[in-house]
This record gives sequence, C-alpha cells and structure tokens, in this order.
Amino acid sequence: MTQDTLFSQFSDFVTSAEELERITGAPLPQIIAKELSALDQMCRDFIASSPFCLIASANPSGYLDISPRGDPAGFTHVISDTLIALPDRPGNKRTDTFHNVLKDPRISVIFFVPGKMETLRLRGSARICVDHELLASMAFGGHTPKLALLIHVETVFAHCPKCIIRSNLWQPDEWPESSHLPNMNTMMVKQAKIDKTPEEWFVSLKGTGELDLY
Repeated sequence: MTQDTLFSQFSDFVTSAEELERITGAPLPQIIAKELSALDQMCRDFIASSPFCLIASANPSGYLDISPRGDPAGFTHVISDTLIALPDRPGNKRTDTFHNVLKDPRISVIFFVPGKMETLRLRGSARICVDHELLASMAFGGHTPKLALLIHVETVFAHCPKCIIRSNLWQPDEWPESSHLPNMNTMMVKQAKIDKTPEEWFVSLKGTGELDLY
C-alpha cells in the first residue's frame, strides 16, 4: 500500500522543507545555537532531578519505538559530559529498545521533571552494558539491575515548555476524567485474547516475578 493510498481521504500535503518553513516560519538563530555537543552543568542538574524519561530507538525495519523509563530522581547516572547510563529495571521482557540498539545504536531521550515546564532532549548512540561495577552502582533497595543502557551524548538541548503548558500536564485540577479507561489487566485479557477475567489474570501473575518493580 502506497503513502498516497494510506492518506487518500485527504489532499494538499507539505512535500518540501521550503514549503514547511513558509508555513511555520524559521527558528530564531538562538534556537539552533542552544544545541550542545556535551552536557553542561544545567543539563547535569536537570537529569539529576528527573525521575522519568522516554527513549526512542529504531527497529531494523526503520520503525520507531518509544519506551518509558522511571525510577527515583537521579536514576540516570551522568558518567561524564558525553556519557550517561540508565539502569534496566524489571518490565515485560519485550526489551524492544535493547533489540533495536543491537542493530542500530542511534537513540534519543527526553527527560521530564514533575512540575517543570521545560524538558531536556538528547541524541546519541547507545550500547548495552553488563559491567559489574556500573550495575552495582545502580542498585536500588538491594536489587541490582542486570543491564544498563550506556549512551554517548552527541546533541543535547532544552525543549520549549509550550506543550507542557498547553496540556496542563502538571495541573491535576485540569486532568481529564479517566475512570472509564481500562487498566492493563483488562487490556491484556481483551487484546491478547486470554481466557481469563482481568482479576484471574492478575492473580495468575503473582509469584511469577512479572509484577516485581525491582
């Protein structure tokens, strides 16, 4: 199926960088100049205060995956101005990011700090590390990660706060009603066609390690 077929219900598309810039306008020179090739102290402080980030990587077919990572603030270790490390905590064992990095080391990360309108964007190349000393330094609550994602920083910059402001992301009084949305157990049973109720599925996971945070 061609791109034209996929979007055939619409017309009038932007097809060049020149046309795009005519619509959006060009960025101020300072917006481009703020990109750094290494972490400065402000970037280090932001990462040290961040308990949550999103990691983007590409699979062998070129499609992008975005994976969340979260831990107490400071979980991302800044090893040097151009090297950071993120511990891998127990998850669903898909390890999409790691599989992607094995084929294509290019990676992007965006760091969030609760209540802070700005975010920090980072691009670089990654490797999967099992260095004993590094993993031991990332232990939490007596649990040592089995893997760490080492990222060589190539570009880093602070991102405009407008999207956070518009979304009211840190304003609980403005959050949409969400009680009608299904939880993970319900989604798993329905989407994976599991012959159990959501409650039965949850009970079946107890004691398997699938529910462990660390």
